[in-house]
Amino acid sequence: MIEWMSAADWAAQGLPGLPSTARRIADRANRDQWQSRPREGRGGGLEYHWSSLPEGARAAWLLRHGVAPAAAPKSEPEPLAEEPPQEEAWTAYQAAPDHLRQEAERRMKLILDVLTLIEAGSGRVSAVELIAEKSGTAPATLRRWIAAVKRVEQRNWLPALAPRYAGKAERRAECDESAWDWYAGHYLTRRQPSHADSYRRLEEVAANEGWRIPSAKTLARRIETEIDPLVIVMRREGVKAVAARLPKQRRDVSVFAPGEAVNGDGLKFDKLWVRFPDGEILNTATAWFFQDLPTRRILAFRLGKTEHTDLFRLATYDLTAICAPRLMWIDNTRVAANKLMTAGVEHRHRFRKDESDGVGLLPALGIEPHFTNPDGEIGNPGAKPIERAFGIGGLHDKVATHPALAGRGYSKATAVPVEEVQAILVDEVRRHNAQPKRRTQLCRGLLSFDEAWAEAEASGLILRRFSEAQRRLLLMAREAVTVGRDGVVSVKAGSAAWRKNRYWAEATARLAGQKVVALFDPENLSAGIHVYALDGRYLAEATYMPDEAFNSTDAGREWSKNRRRQIKTVKQGAAAAERMREIERAELYAKARRAAQENPEAPPEAATGAVVAGYFARTPDPARDAREALGSPESGAAQPLDFAAMAAARRAARNAPQEREEDEEEGGDEFVQQVLAGARAFRGLPPAE
Repeated sequence: MIEWMSAADWAAQGLPGLPSTARRIADRANRDQWQSRPREGRGGGLEYHWSSLPEGARAAWLLRHGVAPAAAPKSEPEPLAEEPPQEEAWTAYQAAPDHLRQEAERRMKLILDVLTLIEAGSGRVSAVELIAEKSGTAPATLRRWIAAVKRVEQRNWLPALAPRYAGKAERRAECDESAWDWYAGHYLTRRQPSHADSYRRLEEVAANEGWRIPSAKTLARRIETEIDPLVIVMRREGVKAVAARLPKQRRDVSVFAPGEAVNGDGLKFDKLWVRFPDGEILNTATAWFFQDLPTRRILAFRLGKTEHTDLFRLATYDLTAICAPRLMWIDNTRVAANKLMTAGVEHRHRFRKDESDGVGLLPALGIEPHFTNPDGEIGNPGAKPIERAFGIGGLHDKVATHPALAGRGYSKATAVPVEEVQAILVDEVRRHNAQPKRRTQLCRGLLSFDEAWAEAEASGLILRRFSEAQRRLLLMAREAVTVGRDGVVSVKAGSAAWRKNRYWAEATARLAGQKVVALFDPENLSAGIHVYALDGRYLAEATYMPDEAFNSTDAGREWSKNRRRQIKTVKQGAAAAERMREIERAELYAKARRAAQENPEAPPEAATGAVVAGYFARTPDPARDAREALGSPESGAAQPLDFAAMAAARRAARNAPQEREEDEEEGGDEFVQQVLAGARAFRGLPPAE
């Protein structure tokens, strides 16, 4: 800003309150004694300082040269008691339309210009009039704005200066409250009627009831303005629709290494009729897919007739050939949350829990399953990333619209062989993983799922792997059963409840009545089963016991042979145990007899509960009893046992099984007869006829 100018220069500025000629300005400067100095340069004369100008001219000169706005006057002694609450004032200001906020900013600038002139020395009245004239605002209006912020801090001037237009009072058409209630109640229902239909029905009711109703547009506008939009969605579409309008949680998947966390789900190809090898034609062919969470790469899948537990189990087996995941996200369905795969896992909420459930295959392999919440209000059943591969334009549509299936698969007559569907599915999964520029966290809009997987592997991360022995567990189904009294383990798989598959082993005979877990291959039930304890300990392998034809002599002969062999083994064990007890009893008895002979004056007292006298027909005599046990001829008991002859007889019986069976039917085994004869002789009974 130029501070010194000659009288001619000041006259040329056209400032308010100054003469328009240099002579008159010079006369006024001499009369009012303006601050002056000699003019430098040719011609001489005097120069006058801007601060000597009249008040109006001085304010206009400052305003013209854009002097920086001054702060609010610091001489305000009154407290700011009338200032509105800051939060409420600013909330109202932010809710105001743009043109009202712009008007508040314009008013604040005019007030700051007035304060600038006053700070520069202009009078209050002249400063207000000058700014009002320049802005085209009435001086009284500008003074009213200044008064509005007199007791307000400058940081809160904008809310105080914002216009508060009430707007035109809305004129609502006459409408009976009963008519409005009927209209809103009919429109806000899950049947989702249109405004036009609701209004037509309202006209019929109003004509009968004598109600006053406005136009259809008025009622539709009233619905939109007076009722919360979310309430409208709730009443017409339900809670799930409201939940869909709420923000979704976004999760970071970079916390997982590749192959560490997977998610899986089943996809039904219901647009395609498929012919299976057994001749059955279905449109329920279903594939279970597993996808890596961080890279979104589909790792494995298995195709079957329907979605069932074995499909999920075998897809998991395919998955373990690539990686050994630590975490798995699946739906809380009867297929995925079954006891075979997830028994013992918390928050399963499927099937009744029992102490005999044991441990499922997933936790046994160190895979921790997580179940998505199927509740549509507080959960999001479709949150698993694998489901985004199934949607519009996903694997379902790609398989159904494959060029190789043109004009096929739309009916039973045009059914496609399952082998061809399997090949197409393999190709589509490959294309799905190889598609570039995927917009995921790890792909970054540049990589494909395959490239993201390869990049993660190249970073040095080591994938967990399962051994073949561990993977084989997934080829086995699991069932908790109770071992029968005969040691037979009955499994329901593959049979009705009244005709179960049966398995037996010598080890299971010792587990009679116990709860065990049977692992078996459902596709080869005759291969036997593996028996485990409920805590996971391996117990035995049991062989399959097939049903034989009722008239099969060979099968009956083999069964009897094995049965006799087993009974013989048990007899040998029982005889060994009995022999040990006899020796022990004989030693104890001999010891007691020696003690009695050494001290005959003090015979041992009978213990409580001794045998009553006369109970036995004969007085016990150890020597006689021993002779009778050996078959002494004098005793009149049975003849001594000829063990050599017995062995020869048994060998002959084995060579002629049919004759032996006839002998057993007539009189029973010779060994059994002789044992019975010895027992009768020991008790003093006559020989059996």
